[in-house]
Amino acid sequence: MASQIRLEDLTYYPRLMILSSIAWFFAGGAAGLAMVLAHLTGALRIADYNMLLTFHGVVMPFGGLFQLMMGLSLLRVGFCYGKSVKGPLVKASYFTLNVGLLLILAAIFVFGVRTSYTLMFPLPASGALKGLWSLEGLTIFVWGIILVLAVIITLYPASLARLMFGGKTQEAFVLERFVGTLNPAGMAGMLPYIFIIPPLGTAIAIGAVTIGLALLGAIPLSSAGWVLHPLNFNYPFWIWAHNLMEAMGIMAIGTVYWLIPRYTAVLRSSEVVEPRLYSEKLGIFAIVFYSTAAVIAFPHHLFTMPTSQPAGLSYTGQIASWLTGFGAAFSVFNVLATAYAFGLRLTPASLAAMLGFAVYIVDGFLAMQLGTIGWAYRLHGTYAVTAHLMTILLAVSLIWIGALYHSYRLLFGTEVNKKLAYIHIILTAVAALGLFYFMAFMGGAGTPRRAYPLPIPSDTGVLGLVGFGVLLAAAQAIFLAQLFKSLSKPHHYISDTV
Repeated sequence: MASQIRLEDLTYYPRLMILSSIAWFFAGGAAGLAMVLAHLTGALRIADYNMLLTFHGVVMPFGGLFQLMMGLSLLRVGFCYGKSVKGPLVKASYFTLNVGLLLILAAIFVFGVRTSYTLMFPLPASGALKGLWSLEGLTIFVWGIILVLAVIITLYPASLARLMFGGKTQEAFVLERFVGTLNPAGMAGMLPYIFIIPPLGTAIAIGAVTIGLALLGAIPLSSAGWVLHPLNFNYPFWIWAHNLMEAMGIMAIGTVYWLIPRYTAVLRSSEVVEPRLYSEKLGIFAIVFYSTAAVIAFPHHLFTMPTSQPAGLSYTGQIASWLTGFGAAFSVFNVLATAYAFGLRLTPASLAAMLGFAVYIVDGFLAMQLGTIGWAYRLHGTYAVTAHLMTILLAVSLIWIGALYHSYRLLFGTEVNKKLAYIHIILTAVAALGLFYFMAFMGGAGTPRRAYPLPIPSDTGVLGLVGFGVLLAAAQAIFLAQLFKSLSKPHHYISDTV
């Protein structure tokens, strides 16, 4: 019977994804903290440092943030559209992603593959040819990457699309029904991922599978030569990688659009008032504007490749990078106007969303510098780029933490401890900003990224990274203690059936 639908049909796989993402977050975070401490103590060998760098760089964005986003976005679509979050696509998304990450883990720590976090030509292959790691390890590593790509480019967007556009709404599953940006709220932020990432990721996916088949001996190695040409590899890679980060950022902005109206004072004061943004039209326009500019901004990753990038393409990337700032500015106005016009209640969800959004905007100023040709030549190989990448990932993570706190009782069956949640959120935001400023400071001083040991003195910067890195770890330990307490209790969900 429709009235006997189990909540587990809605929450089981999202909860599994969220818990797995937390495990990958902590593993990757431990690797990151070990790297920072190594700069202070010199305790690691160069090869060990590079293995930790590769592991940290892969599992934090994909095992951690991407999987957290995947679980919470599928959950949100499920309870807003009234559809169960299960089925072959959802299951395949979860298992394929984590099997791929386990293969990468084995390749790194068993076979010693250490390609850093950017798979730029020709490092993976040249390392094997020079005996730095085995060809077998490289094969395992590449197929792990292929499985991760399959989820990012195909399985996850297909799962989202099926839930949003396919099947029938089951009224018993509609746990939240309210007006928002493309009703239900914030759903417009998911559309760029669904419609942009699959086509833009097709070329790099075909290239990766070709390399993988050649490494297995299924096709002649010579047939993969076209993929390994620098132009044929780097442009498809950055077209996909750049737009992946932008699509994840846009989905995070859509999550802010969804969360903030839920916690307005006006909503609390009257049952007849539906939560909404200050301007729904401006919200949709900002997402369309931002997405359009982001698609053509990818050349800013290749400013320092003057032998292959035409000047016109570089200037297109620079202008498009600046235009993404306008898209973000429209969102800033809309979110702040919503809070001002309708009032904003302090809750863990609203605090995390607003602080995450604030960190996102702060990072945007450095992103604008890196998207400018002259600045890019000065900063591209330094810690300034690490500051940008790390801060955007932390900002988006903090926004999704807001979504997690919003659905905490639904997922884990207990109320969140608000005091601990506030401490967790504030410390995370402070640590993110502290790490950002110290890394940006080191970048401005010319400290090269990915280098160990550092070739120029940077004791102040390293001490700052250690201090704020420990603070970030302490904040997550507070969250983990609360989560363990929730998981140890009997699960008294809202209802066994809806």
